[in-house]
Amino acid sequence: MHENSLGQIKDILMSLNWKNDPDLSSKSDMDYLQDLIESLTSLLHSTPEDKILLFRRGNAYLDKGKYEEAILDYSAIIGMDPSDSTSLNNRGICLRSLGDPDNAIRDFNKAIELNNEYRDAYNNRGMALSDKEDYPNAIKDFTRAIEIDSEYWYAYNNRGMALWVIGEKDSAVVDYNKVRLLIGS
Repeated sequence: MHENSLGQIKDILMSLNWKNDPDLSSKSDMDYLQDLIESLTSLLHSTPEDKILLFRRGNAYLDKGKYEEAILDYSAIIGMDPSDSTSLNNRGICLRSLGDPDNAIRDFNKAIELNNEYRDAYNNRGMALSDKEDYPNAIKDFTRAIEIDSEYWYAYNNRGMALWVIGEKDSAVVDYNKVRLLIGS
């Protein structure tokens, strides 16, 4: 084979390398989410009360920042199963994202009533309480999330921020150091 031919083959192979690199994909995360939403919507036409499909589409809407649409899916699930703590938690996240911490807190409260070991609901309620500048109760919720999962770096980070705001900077630094230890930086 000619050296020229080998060079051309190498160039062609190199040009195809992007397909193995997810950072160079031609499809964005938002495009993927839109495709997923459309597929799930299509499936829901034949099975509109499929809680798993509704939940997955709600999560795709949540990830895409389409909070009102996500709320509709989570609310449909909660209407079918009021004991679904995960849908309550996720609907609370949407409500908080829309600037409605009071209703978000109501959903987090219900999720915690259903599952008092639900670390994410405690953490999320703490964030909504922080939005309302109720830092002492937010700190209690972050602490409870940490009691449930001592390696939940996100709750340490959130508690650190709340402690910093109320002037307990030494305690905040302890939490931030714990975050660094847990995430390995």
